[in-house]
Amino acid sequence: MLQAEMNTQSIANRFEKRGAFRVSNPVLSVEIEGARFSTENWSLDGMLLNGIANHVALDQPVEGIIGPIGSPEICRFGGRVVRIDERGMTTAIELDEKSADVAALLPLWVLKYGAR
Repeated sequence: MLQAEMNTQSIANRFEKRGAFRVSNPVLSVEIEGARFSTENWSLDGMLLNGIANHVALDQPVEGIIGPIGSPEICRFGGRVVRIDERGMTTAIELDEKSADVAALLPLWVLKYGAR
């Protein structure tokens, strides 16, 4: 097995979304179980976090708080872990359909905070 394959764990998303339009600005702050992360990039369907949360596993449901860094605006989100890359120190989270607030706020945050 290649080294890169050994360091990346991944499961199939319900729909392949790696080609989805991704945004890197504004950078979002994500809090999961008291640990904070910043986003590498994100879309309406998910986000790539800088770092790996303690005690996360593939296909594990996660809940947390998300909002633009430096902004008081936040909302709750739910999703599941779909990729853990130990080598790149990133975690991919697929947002669930219950995160309607997130889907409504993300485009607004791009307009409001993305030009900074």
